[in-house]
Amino acid sequence: MFYTPGKRFEKKLLLCVLLGVSLAVCLNLIFTMIRMDRFFPAYTTKVKPWLFRFSLPVGIILYGVVTPFIEEMIFRFFFFRKLCVYVIAQAAGIASAVIFGIYHGNAVQFIYAFIFGLVLAYVYWRFENILSPILVHAAANIYVYVMYFMPEGGPFEKPGIKITVILLSGLVSVLIMRYFLNTAPEKSTLPEKPFFPKGY
Repeated sequence: MFYTPGKRFEKKLLLCVLLGVSLAVCLNLIFTMIRMDRFFPAYTTKVKPWLFRFSLPVGIILYGVVTPFIEEMIFRFFFFRKLCVYVIAQAAGIASAVIFGIYHGNAVQFIYAFIFGLVLAYVYWRFENILSPILVHAAANIYVYVMYFMPEGGPFEKPGIKITVILLSGLVSVLIMRYFLNTAPEKSTLPEKPFFPKGY
């Protein structure tokens, strides 16, 4: 299923966009605070310049439209869904997230993509609609690409503000996922059972 029209569903799609941005804000600030570049200097000197070599409009189209569609069709719609035929959804979600992380080809993006892969699998499971994880993925990618072109400095450089934003964006992400859990379809059309047991 790709799209299910209806006001309630469209509200959830907006929440998918917010989830993508809030989770990207949280993870990127955490990575900045712990200075991941100290542990993986090659990411900063080689991988990052290569990823952000495009102009802002081209990057938004490539990473905000093309890439999320292709990757979600491969890793969630085909891989995760197929795994659910053979194993429980928790195992399928973890396995697809690991493969998603490995696919990105470096340690920094592996960690980032693994966490995002778990969330994307969760969103796809709760919605049973591939447009949902595509929107989460697209919103996160667009946020990251736009922020790369923003001038450095400002209030986000202060540790206290960073920690506050991390906590708030993390809380928003958790609340949205909790809402998705509580408003999921009662009867799943996907194999196996819900990502979390009933009564969670």
